[in-house]
Amino acid sequence: MDFFLVITTLTVLVASILFDWWYFLKLRSKRLPPGPSPWPIVGAIPYLVRHGRGTTKLSHSLQPKYGKILTVWLGKTPMIFIHDPELTYDALVKQGAYFSNRVKNYTMGIVSSGWRTLGTTEGPWTVALRKNVMTHMLGPSRLKAFKPLRDRAYGDIVNDVRSVAAAAADGVAQVNLRSVAFNQVFRFVLVLTFGVELEENLIQEILLNLGERFRLAFKFYVGDYLSFWRIFELEKVFPDFNDSVLTSLCSELLNAAIHTTSFAIDHTMALLCEHPEVNEKLYREIEAVVGRRAVDESDLPDLPYLSAVVRESLRVWNTGLVSLPHATSELRKLGGYDIPTDAVIIFVLESFHLDPTHWSEPLIFKPERFLENDLDVLGTKSFSFLPFSAGRRVCPGTQLAMLEISVVVARLVQTFEWEKVPNVKNTRFGTVLRARPRSV
Repeated sequence: MDFFLVITTLTVLVASILFDWWYFLKLRSKRLPPGPSPWPIVGAIPYLVRHGRGTTKLSHSLQPKYGKILTVWLGKTPMIFIHDPELTYDALVKQGAYFSNRVKNYTMGIVSSGWRTLGTTEGPWTVALRKNVMTHMLGPSRLKAFKPLRDRAYGDIVNDVRSVAAAAADGVAQVNLRSVAFNQVFRFVLVLTFGVELEENLIQEILLNLGERFRLAFKFYVGDYLSFWRIFELEKVFPDFNDSVLTSLCSELLNAAIHTTSFAIDHTMALLCEHPEVNEKLYREIEAVVGRRAVDESDLPDLPYLSAVVRESLRVWNTGLVSLPHATSELRKLGGYDIPTDAVIIFVLESFHLDPTHWSEPLIFKPERFLENDLDVLGTKSFSFLPFSAGRRVCPGTQLAMLEISVVVARLVQTFEWEKVPNVKNTRFGTVLRARPRSV
C-alpha cells in the first residue's frame, strides 16, 4: 500500500512538471514583452529566493535594460510589468473591457470565497457588487449620512495625540501616527461596514482576523506558479477557512480602507516634518481660511494648498506602489506585444510618479507643482499620476479616502507643531513623530 502511494505520488509529480514545462513552452512561443531568460520549469523563482528581492524591485532593476514593458517568469506564469503611463492608458481605458480581469490564483481564491469579492475577476457578480457598494455604501448620500461618524473619528485622532502630550512630562507627545490613525479609522469603517457600533472585545477579535487574512493575501506562494509544488506547501500555509462570501467581502472592504488611509496620513505628516517650510505654509493657509475652529470637510474646496500637499504626498510616497494584479479576458496586444490570458499584469504606479520625463525633480517633495497642473487622483487629465489606479478597477473608496486624509492632516497641522524624533528608526508600521500642542 505504501509502495503504491509512493508510485502514485511520483507519477502525479512528474506529470505536473511535464505539463508545466509544456505550457511554459507554449506561452513562450508568443511574442511576449522582453525580459531575462527564465530557468527551466521554475523561471525566475530561484533568483528571487537567492537575492531576496520582491518581483517589483526586480522589475525596477530590469527596466533600464528591457524597457518600460517587460516579462519576468515565475514558473510557467509570465508576470508582465508596465512602467509606462501611455501603455497603462491603452490597457485600462482604451482596452479596459479586456484588461479588467483579476488573476485567479489559489491564494486569492481562499481569501475571497472562490473569487466572489470586489477585487476578483470581472463578471456579472463583481459588476453588480461594485454598483451596490458604490450606491449603498460609498455613494454621495451615504457619505453625507455618515459624516457625523467621520467627524467623531477626526476628533478622536486629535484627542488621542493631545492625551499623550498631556501625560508627557514636557507636554510633547511622542506618537506613532499610523497606529493612532489606524485605530480610529478602523472603528469608523467598522460602523460603515456593519451599520452598528461593536463591543470592544468583538472589535479586537475582528482586528486579529483581518491581520491574518491580510498577511495571507499578500504572501508569495510558490504553489501559485508551480502547480506541482502545492502538494508540499498548501497544507502548511492555508488554514481551514470556512468563510461565507459576506465575511470575505467585509474583510476586503475593511483591509482596503484602513491600511491605505492610515499609511497616507502617516507618510504625509512625516514629509511635512522633513519640510517645515511646507508645513508652515499649510498652517498659514488653514489659519487664514478657517481660523481657530476645527477644519471641516466643507472647508476643503477653499484649501488648495492642503489638496496640493496631499496629492504630492501620494505621488512621492504612494501607499500602493503597484496596482493589484490584472489579467486579460482574451489574448490582446499592448505596445506591439502579445498579452496572454494567463499573464499576471502589474502596473507599476511608482514608476509613473517618479518618472523624470513627466515630473521635474521627481524625488523632491514640492506641493506647488499641483497648484500649477491641478492633476486629479483619478487620471482624468494625465496617467502620470494614478494613486488609486484607474479605469474599471479604480479604487471605489477614492472619494472617502481623500476626505479622510485631507481633514486629518489639516487638523493635525492646525492643532500641533510637529517634528521627527531624532535617532529613532522608523519602520513599515509607522513613523514616530513629536507633537507639541500649539498655543491658542
